[in-house]
This record gives sequence, C-alpha cells and structure tokens, in this order.
Amino acid sequence: MPNPTAELHEAVFLFQDAQISRELLYPEFEAILDGFIPFPDFANATAKAVYVQIDQSLCVTGAVFFLISFDATGMVDRRWNVPLRQLIDATGTGPDMGAGAIKLACYSQCPIAWHQKNLWDPIMESGSSSFVALRKAVKSNRLGLVVKKPVKVEKTKIDKPPAKPVIDHVREQAVLEKKLHDHYTQELRDKMAMLIKEQRLRIATLMNQHQAKVHGMQHEHQQRVLAYQQKYQEYEQTNRDLEERNRTFKEGLDAQASKIEGMREYFAHKLKAAQSGESNQIQMLQENFALEMDAKIRAATAELREMLDMREVELFYRHQNETVLKEEIVHLKREQQQMLKNSGDQLLERLTKAGVNLVTFLPGLGETAVPLDDIGVYLEDPHAYAADRAGVSEAVYLAWLEHHQSPCCNAVDPKGQACGRSISMIETPFEFHPGESDRCSQHQSMVYSRVAERR
Repeated sequence: MPNPTAELHEAVFLFQDAQISRELLYPEFEAILDGFIPFPDFANATAKAVYVQIDQSLCVTGAVFFLISFDATGMVDRRWNVPLRQLIDATGTGPDMGAGAIKLACYSQCPIAWHQKNLWDPIMESGSSSFVALRKAVKSNRLGLVVKKPVKVEKTKIDKPPAKPVIDHVREQAVLEKKLHDHYTQELRDKMAMLIKEQRLRIATLMNQHQAKVHGMQHEHQQRVLAYQQKYQEYEQTNRDLEERNRTFKEGLDAQASKIEGMREYFAHKLKAAQSGESNQIQMLQENFALEMDAKIRAATAELREMLDMREVELFYRHQNETVLKEEIVHLKREQQQMLKNSGDQLLERLTKAGVNLVTFLPGLGETAVPLDDIGVYLEDPHAYAADRAGVSEAVYLAWLEHHQSPCCNAVDPKGQACGRSISMIETPFEFHPGESDRCSQHQSMVYSRVAERR
C-alpha cells in the first residue's frame, strides 16, 4: 500500500477511440482550463479524459473518468466545472493497479449525484481496457515524473542459532505452518474481495451502458410515436377540410343547378308561348336562350374559381403572417433571456467560480443542475425546460405530470364521464405515451381495436 503522507503526482490523460491521445501534467491542464492553450483536434466535441494521482513508484492510486467539452475554437467550455480532487477524496475503491485498490470515480460510482452526467464509465473489456492503457502510459513515464527508487536493504549475516530439541522444532514448524496458512488465507480473501469489487464495477458499467441504450431506444420510439400521431392528426384535419370544402361546393352547385333549372323552365315556357309567332322570332328566342344559358354558366363558374383563388391567397398570407409572428416570438424570447442573464450575470459567475451549482428538483428528472446560460430559459417556462431535458415534447411532459400526480384512467365514455380507475404509475416521461399509458387495460384494448379497424 502507498504511504498516505507521500507526495502524489497529478496528470490528465485524454482518450480517443479507447486509446490515450494526449498526456498532460495537471498544471498544463489548468492552463487549458484558463483558456491559454487551445485544442483544435477537439473543436466542437466532447472528449473523454481521466484525472489520475500517481505515487513515487509510478503506480496509480486514484482516477476520475470525466467528460470535457470544447467550443468551435478548441477552447474548454467556460461552463465546465467538475471538482476532480473533491470527487477522488469522497469516492469508493476500484481495481488494483500496482499499489492496492485505487480510488475510483466514474459514472457508475459517483459520490456527488449532480456531477454524474459529467463522468463516463471505463472500458473493462479484454484487449481494450482503460485501466491497462493507463497503467502502461504511467509506467512509460513520458511526462517525466520524478521516481523514487526503492531503498535496498542489505541482508546482515545472522548467526546460526544453536540446535534445538526435536519437540521444539516440531512445535515451531506447526506454528509456522499455521501462520503461513493464515497469511495465504487472508491474502486469498483480499484477492477474492478485490475481484468481487472489480466484477461489481464491471456489472454496474454494463448496466449503465444497457440503460443508456434502452433510453435511446425509448426516446427514438417516443419520437416515432409522436410523429405518427402528428401525421394522423394532420390527415384527419385535411380530411375534415376536404369534406367541408366538398360540402360547400356541393351546396353551391345545387343552388346554381336549381337556378339554371328555373331559368330553363322560364325560357321553355316563353319559347312555348312564342311558338305561335313567326319562325324567325322562335329562332331568335332559341339563340337568346342558348346565349343567356351559356353566360349564366360561365358567370357561375368564374365566381366559383374566384372564390377558390381568394381562399388560396388568404391561406398564403396567413402562413406568411404566422412565420413572421413566430420569428418575432423567438427574437423576443432571446432578448428576454439575454436581459435575465445580464441582470444577475456577475453574481451568478461569482457563485459558479466558487463551485456553487444551481440545483432544482424537476419531476421525472430528480435533482438537476441548471447551467448559468439556461437560467433564463428555466425561469421563462420550467415545464418546457424540464421537457427538453427529459427528451420529450412539452405536451407529453404535461400529460405525464398530470398522470404522475393522479395515476388514473382518463378515458371518457359516450356520456362524457371519465373512467377514473387507478392504474400503474409511469415513473419517467420517456416511457409515457398519451392515450395509452393513461388508460386502464380495458380502454387500452378498445383503443387498439379502433386502430385495427381504421387500418
């Protein structure tokens, strides 16, 4: 075990594709945090890094697997604030890397909950282990760390004790065998305990990876369901608009047909009355009848076309006005957020530099740290901010929040009365589907049967 009072070296290793790409002493890493040294290779990217503590024998005694983001110029994001030394002092143990069990802080083993999202789990697969890569990099000592060579103790010549009786020799041999048995038993127990801890860490890492993959699949499924529901609503609205337009056109055509039928009867009666007159007059009346009928039909057709053109122009101007209003709303929101940010910018920056984080409790997310740049968005609409952090739309989040507060069936019967049966609570917005998760088993089967009939 390393001497706890011995001075420890500090270094930071940057990873790319499970391999170490950069090695930095901690003062060099602090210079990067202060904005003196850019990293163009990591521009607009989030890099995986490891903060390690190394003893005088080039053995790792502690490690923090953290994430660090860079902007477009390769500078570290100024909102980054992870207390590496505080994490390594408060965390648990990890595998043995040559000097006993190390202090390990990662995503699966984080002593400070709100910093968990800024950590990552090491790769523990054979052939690409992060711990093996760290041990090789530290042993190669490319950073030029000062190594303390072990002091060789010269063996002094010990005078051979005088021969002892056989009984004492047998007794000492039995005591020695018992001591050796106890020593190796304890050593075996320590190794077994270390292996169990490593396996638990590996299981926790695999569970977190699986959970992240499941969350990604749930988010993708949620987005697809929302897209399908939106398309279905659009198709229903289009169908209703077409039915209304068809009904209007049908009423107009019926009115025009009745008007034309009345005119036809009028001119037919007039023609019949004039049949007793001269043939020229009859022919003139027939021609006038045909011309007037043709003019009436053209006028009715032109009127209908003009109405359609007016409708299309109105829809065009309406879309333009909606686009302009949406842009104005976005602009006003940005100005409001900038004003909120500038109003308390000095105090919040001082709190952030002092290591104080703004943490709030969001339903479905738990305790969540609110960055400085997101305070305006959070104050403007906490529900919209929580929905964005949860990866769902605001409508889905509000529906889940109502379900979380009162988990009961919201189905309404033809008489307008709600079902109200108690149902199982959905713990996270990811797993909530409006119209399905807030229904009891009976109404869920009814919804599925309706969907099947429509298909």
